[in-house]
Formats: sequence, structure tokens, C-alpha cells
Amino acid sequence: MAQTAQLLRLAEVRAAVSSGEARRLREAADLSISEIAAACGVDQSTVWRWERGVRKPRGRLALAYGELLDSLRNTAHVSIGDGDGAGSSHPTPPVENAPITTSAN
Repeated sequence: MAQTAQLLRLAEVRAAVSSGEARRLREAADLSISEIAAACGVDQSTVWRWERGVRKPRGRLALAYGELLDSLRNTAHVSIGDGDGAGSSHPTPPVENAPITTSAN
């Protein structure tokens, strides 16, 4: 039964990678490929290849990557849109009564 759960988990990780969700999560969290790689115990070129579809995440490293992706999904400050740029981890705050300045030049 544990093997079935791991296979399902692996399929979820690969779906997140192939759909671009993994990369969007990383970027929304303002994390570099190097930071993700260090957290997963892989080289940064491995994460780069995963995100671009050159390689598929495999085995225990893919499962570690999946755990990290779950953590990013569950982080309150990460907001992901549907890939059209609607999501942002740095929303623009409203400006109220801001002074208007003009250039003297």
C-alpha cells in the first residue's frame, strides 16, 4: 500500500512540474532555483531541468521536491494565479492621500 501512495505522490509531483505549477510556486515565493535545489538535496541544474521539462523528477528526490511544493502551496503569503500573471506574492498596496510630486525639469 505504501508503494501505491508513493507512486500516486510521484504522479502528483510530475503533474505539478509539467503544468508549470512548480515553477510558479517557486517564483511566487521569491525563491531561486539554487535555494530549491539545496532544500531538495540536488544540483541547481536538476531543478532547472525539471522545471523546463528536460527531465522528470524521480524517486526519493522527487518526493522531497513534492514535500517542498506542498509547503509552498500552504504558505499563506504565496498566491498563485492561473498562469496569466494574476498571482503575486507582492501585491501593490493601496495608496491613500499620497502627495503628488512633479518634476521641475
